[in-house]
Amino acid sequence: MSRLFNIASLIFGLVVFMGCSTSSNRQVEHPVYFASFKLDDSTSVDVKVELNSGGITVRNGDERIYLKSISTDITNEVYSVPVFNGSWIGRWEDDVYTGEWIDSLRTEDYRVPLTIERLKEIERSSVLMEEGEIYSVWDTDLGKLNFKQRGDSVWGTFLTSTGDYRYQAGKIDLTTGRFSLGNFDGIHLFLFEATLLGDSIVDGVFKSGTHYSTTWGGVISTEADVDWSSEQPWLPGSEIILRGVNSKGEGVVWSQGDLITSGHKLLVVDVMGTWCPNCMDEARLLKELARDYPEMLVLSMAFERTDVQDAVKRAAAFKKNLKIPWEILVAGKANKSEADSVLRFMGGIKSFPTTAFIPVSGDPIIHTGFSGPATGSAYDDEVAFFRSTIERFILESR
Repeated sequence: MSRLFNIASLIFGLVVFMGCSTSSNRQVEHPVYFASFKLDDSTSVDVKVELNSGGITVRNGDERIYLKSISTDITNEVYSVPVFNGSWIGRWEDDVYTGEWIDSLRTEDYRVPLTIERLKEIERSSVLMEEGEIYSVWDTDLGKLNFKQRGDSVWGTFLTSTGDYRYQAGKIDLTTGRFSLGNFDGIHLFLFEATLLGDSIVDGVFKSGTHYSTTWGGVISTEADVDWSSEQPWLPGSEIILRGVNSKGEGVVWSQGDLITSGHKLLVVDVMGTWCPNCMDEARLLKELARDYPEMLVLSMAFERTDVQDAVKRAAAFKKNLKIPWEILVAGKANKSEADSVLRFMGGIKSFPTTAFIPVSGDPIIHTGFSGPATGSAYDDEVAFFRSTIERFILESR
């Protein structure tokens, strides 16, 4: 890792040198602000945002999340968080926004103080460094860390057996090696802080919102692939049956027999929650695949944090926001044990999402967890697995 750090230092030197060149004197106006979420007296999650006509766009690395302004009075400016509900409520004074993020999906009144301020100056290392990206992979207490550095800017995500931490971005101190990664994905506020020291990551602290904190560390990895399998055995001999409540509040029961009478060749069951960003990523992929494979039928089974009445409304809003063409059935509370009891044939629900590929005849394939677009090649592997499984089952049923 020492070589990595030396290269980073060299890049920093190049940035300083370039900052003195004639080209750097051109003043480019960027409508970029920092949104700072205060987790405690000494810690905040800082994410870049852009002010747009009618709203704010959050920039989590390559991800963009648009929050629409829904203000109804002149006292407060309210921005609606898409997909996961919630809102930013506050007011602008002298180009500074002061308020709070309210997470409507938690059982208690969950509020995090928030300020938005304009960037004081252009960050030259982010603007000028077009080359010199450094990639590394780390085995950590939190999962497999894919890490990218350019100048003093860093990006990354953690892969785990249940899913990934999606798009993280931040800064590194090129003198001390201390770095931070963080994001706001609509439902989570994540902050990862640690120090690069030789071939190790030390003194790490991970915080999730205002309610969770733990330490972490890691070592450089020579293997980019993960050491777990996403496929799990189903429970042979068990009844393949699906029960839930549809958008009209009606009880629905699905079986393998219904698949046969529907004329479709394959049923894909998406075990998810409307509170789950990894589930949102998988739903977007399934929407793309549903267009490509009309012989496939998709059904989502939602396990929610609220009671059935509110959960049905949440599922309908989730379906509308993501333009999902299939039915979402509310199947129970957001609990793996409850999901396991409802869907026993899957052999144990270990994560949200979990996906079942159920053919007209034969054994289903159960896929646990999901690595989303932020993981790069791991996401490519997911897409390839989904496509090959769908195509095989469709071909076998013809």
